[in-house]
Amino acid sequence: MKYGITVLVITFLAIVGVIILMGSGNNKKTSSIPRNTVLAQYGDKDTSSVSWTDYGRLVGDDQRKAIRVTVTKNKRTVELLSNYDEHIEKSTEYINSPKAYESFMLALDNINFGKERNVAKPDDRGMCPVGYVFVYRLTDTGSEIMRTWSDTCNRSDGPYGGISAALIGKLFQAQITDYNAFVNGVKL
Repeated sequence: MKYGITVLVITFLAIVGVIILMGSGNNKKTSSIPRNTVLAQYGDKDTSSVSWTDYGRLVGDDQRKAIRVTVTKNKRTVELLSNYDEHIEKSTEYINSPKAYESFMLALDNINFGKERNVAKPDDRGMCPVGYVFVYRLTDTGSEIMRTWSDTCNRSDGPYGGISAALIGKLFQAQITDYNAFVNGVKL
């Protein structure tokens, strides 16, 4: 009986020792970007971009306006879009850096920018006719990897499943140096 207990105690201590030794060898920093999210997979690619588009209420084609902010590793762009075919009325570009893009992508990851949920009506067209619709995109080499949306009419509308649509908008707006001056006088 004593022999059996001794073997169990030694085996237990050996297992604990191996676990502790294996854990101490994993203290190396491998990457500053966690690799478990869609955004993180594209955050260090030269060909990727993320965008946020603020669409105004449903009005006549000649009155339709939208604002789109796009961020890449090398530039940040804000565009005023006109009509439903999204003609670029005016645009301003700013330089960006890989470190700034990495930080921005991590911030988006932290608030679940890439999280999607199932909804009854996944198409944003015609939704929230008297409010605002926000569209969130991730593209790579011109191909759309992710597209979600939310609106101001009903929180349950749209497949965007992140923490806060308002925070996403603020993060994108903060990427544009003179965002408020750019949108001054624009009626969405």
